[in-house]
Amino acid sequence: MAAFGAFCYALSSVAIAKSSQSAQGRGNDVLLSVLMTGFVSGALWLVWGPELPSVSQPVLIGVAYFVLAGVLGNVVGRLTLFRSVELAGAIETGFIRRLIPVFAAIFAFLLLGEVITTSIVIAFILVTGGVLIMMTRKSAKAVSTLVSTEPSPQDRTKGRVLALGSAAGYGGSFVARKLAMQTLPDPLAGVFIGALTGLVWFVGWGLFRLRGRVGLSWRLHKPSGWQLLAGGAMTIGQVALFFSLMFTSVTVVAIMSSIEMFFAAWLAGHIFKTERRPGPRFYIAAALAATGVIILAIAPTLE
Repeated sequence: MAAFGAFCYALSSVAIAKSSQSAQGRGNDVLLSVLMTGFVSGALWLVWGPELPSVSQPVLIGVAYFVLAGVLGNVVGRLTLFRSVELAGAIETGFIRRLIPVFAAIFAFLLLGEVITTSIVIAFILVTGGVLIMMTRKSAKAVSTLVSTEPSPQDRTKGRVLALGSAAGYGGSFVARKLAMQTLPDPLAGVFIGALTGLVWFVGWGLFRLRGRVGLSWRLHKPSGWQLLAGGAMTIGQVALFFSLMFTSVTVVAIMSSIEMFFAAWLAGHIFKTERRPGPRFYIAAALAATGVIILAIAPTLE
């Protein structure tokens, strides 16, 4: 589920990059994705979700953690992700967001007391090694020529900073979701509450910034197909990651989700042709990362 979620997030990143090349619907990408996440997760919750538990302190604590996860993921993580992809490109944003497992592991160790097993360490080394291969100076230089419209150095630097903020936001959201499901083990409810939290924030922020008719225009754009694809893929990915947290630790899910970078490079270079095809380094790095993912997948059966 975590690997599938990573694929969905990669598909969403490439769709964001495609959307950024067109002015259609520009400006409401993040709001649209949050709306889609709330609608889809809410519908699934009504159909397949368990009965609502009675109001109690543990349930309220779970809801509070889901709200926190919504702020960290749907506001901090998602908002900075969309903007970073527009400024720095899907692949370079993916590079920097590989720090998600680092943030998640630190938060999980401090707040959840998670134990780092040998298999996790080996998998982390393999996945991180693959990322480092892709981030060597020669490879990084090649990445700078991948996007069809070269961003300015200032925009690229801003995009990198935003990608770092996105990594911290998503890393923290993993831990908040795990904490929530200790007292309210309902992934669909968690996705819905998180999306609702993000929606409330965006609406409140929009009303705060509202200055006559100008502030209203961003909500009246018709969404493009790429925006719908980005929002839909991100929604499915988020649901998959929520469910994966029910069966394994935060650190494992975070490491598994880090293979998003390789999916993004493959989709961007081979399928959607938004960026140049990655070279041999990519396949070596992807093989290392895939080995790490396989170790994480079979580790429970070996221990």
